[in-house]
Parts: sequence; structure tokens; C-alpha cells
Amino acid sequence: MSKNLIKRASVAVATLAASASLFAGPDLDTRLQHLETQMKQVRTETAAGTFGARTAVARPEVDGSGAFLTIEALLWHGKVGGSEYAYTDDDSASAFPLQGRTKENDFDWTWGFRVGLGYNFDHDGWDAYLNYTYWYSSDGSKVNVGSNGSVIPLQGNAALTAIPFGSELTHCELGTSNFKYHYDNLDLELGRHYFVSRSLSFRPNFGIRNSWINLTQVVQYCGGDILGQNTFKVRNDNDFWGIGPKAGLNSKWFLTNGFSIFGDVAGSLLWGYYEVCHEEEVTNDVNAKIRIKANMHRFAPNVQLVLGLAYDKYIYNDKQHIGISLGWENIYYWRVNQSLRIDDFASNKYERVSEDVSMHGITFKVRWDF
Repeated sequence: MSKNLIKRASVAVATLAASASLFAGPDLDTRLQHLETQMKQVRTETAAGTFGARTAVARPEVDGSGAFLTIEALLWHGKVGGSEYAYTDDDSASAFPLQGRTKENDFDWTWGFRVGLGYNFDHDGWDAYLNYTYWYSSDGSKVNVGSNGSVIPLQGNAALTAIPFGSELTHCELGTSNFKYHYDNLDLELGRHYFVSRSLSFRPNFGIRNSWINLTQVVQYCGGDILGQNTFKVRNDNDFWGIGPKAGLNSKWFLTNGFSIFGDVAGSLLWGYYEVCHEEEVTNDVNAKIRIKANMHRFAPNVQLVLGLAYDKYIYNDKQHIGISLGWENIYYWRVNQSLRIDDFASNKYERVSEDVSMHGITFKVRWDF
């Protein structure tokens, strides 16, 4: 009987000690404050008045101004549809059967740059980002078959040479094409970078894209029994400007020691203005000239894709952040080349090329949060 009393007394003393420790004033207040802080970090009230889990911010958080700067070096290769200007044949008079290869402009790898400035807002982890891209490339192409073959022109009105020479331009000995490809782009976007799991983050964003694409091709034909020492010149200028809404999604897979794999996709629909001018002329006759303007407004969709490897590191006691990334980027614009091309099956009938343009290559990026 005494043993049971002793056991009960021991349990009562332990319970009283635990209750005193649990309900101690200062300890309880501290625990409640910690609990409230943790609940605020994982729970949020939505704009609709409901409650749910909060997604953790994944952007770099530094003890600084909240601004960040990006600088990118671009090594890209361009493609322009509709740049074909001639094909060759083994016969000097271009008689049937025809057998040869088409010649078009093929751009070299050239450098460009992209610079950007952004700001991280305190409100809900949002950020704003403005960036400008510049890239330029040119190509000079030539085909020369001499007296044993022929060059069949793919551009220009063949009947134009009948004015000074009495024969239509069906073949010649030399064809050249010089093409200039000029690209400028300005993006303004608003986004939020957050974790969806321990090692995966997304940054949905939307904004405005403003693009300028200037295409200039100058083609010349000479030589042969029709042109001789004279020159047939064709010039196409296609200047595009477009503006419209842009939406995208940036994703990041965190690996270890600051390394990660990223993949970004964005698209836009631009309301564009095309300033198109087509000119042709033949030497030795002032009347053997053609000049047509074909300006218009059209929508132009485009898509942008980037995939690569990144490294991030905090410096100066977490007051600054440096991010370095190397990726493969692709940018594609539909139906931007709206230059004119003659349809030789119908006299003096011109049609639009309506071809796509694109850029792809290596993008090296440095980001500095301060």
C-alpha cells in the first residue's frame, strides 16, 4: 500500500514540474512568438480571402538595395528564309535538262550583347526586369561558273533586260548576294521566383516585348552572252518593328555547391509594321528600273528558348550575390521577311516571300545583386 502511494506522489510531482515549466510566463511568450513567425512563413491569406500554403521566395536575397544588374555576351548564328538568289547548271546556255545547286546566304557566328537592370520588390517577392539585346551579322555569297556553265537568277524581273539588250535574263556567269541582318530587342517584364519543391523553382513572368529586325539583301548578276559586262542589280529592304505582350516561365533545378540547371521559355505576339522596298536596275538604260514599296501591318509571333548551367554565390557577408550562367539560346520569328519576289510565270507580278528568321547560339550571362 505504501509503495502505491509513493508511485502516485512521484507522478504528481513530475506533472506539477512539467506544468510549471510549460506555463512559465517568459518561455510561453517566446514559444508563441516563434510559432507565429513560422506560421507566417508557411501560411498566407490570398486576395480572395482564403488561406493556403506560401511558396518560399527563390530569388537571391541580399542585405542591399534590392537592385540587380545583368550583362550577357552572345555568340549567335542567324538564319533568314527566302535568301536564295541563284542556282547553277553545267550548260553554258542553261538548256534542259537543268541540274545544279541553289545558292543562299549563310551567316557566320557573330558577337552581340544583352544588358539588363532589375529590382526586387518587398511585396510578395515580385521583381521587375528591363533588358536590351543587340546583335548584327552580315554575309557575302558568290557563285561563278565561268564560260563552261551558267548561273540561273532566282531574283529580279527577267524581262527587264529586254529593254536595253533585247533578250530576257535567263542565265549569266556570275551572281553575288550581300545580306545584312540587324536585330534589336527591348523586354520589360514582371515576375516572381519561388520554390515548388526543395530543389525546383519557377519564375512565371509577363510583360512587353519591342523588337526591331532590319533585313537588307543586294543581289547582282553579270557576265554571259546576255549581260556581258553589264550588271543586273536587285535590292530588297525589309525593316520590321513590332510590339506586343510577352509571357514566359523560368525554371531552375538546384544541384549542389551553388550549381544548377536552368531552362527558360518565353513567347510573344507582336503587332508589327513592315517597311518594305524592292528595287531593280540594269546598267546602260535609265528606263530599265523597277521600284516598289509594299509597307503593311501584320501580327508576328515569336518564341525564345534557353537551356544551360548556372552557378550562384553570395559574397561580402551576404550583402551581394553573383550569378554566372552558360546556355544555348534559340529565338524564332515567324513570317518577318516580307520582301518582294517576282513571279516570272506572270508578267510583272510580285509576291511576298513571307519567310521566317531566327537566331541561335551560346549565351554567357553574369548577374550581380547589390
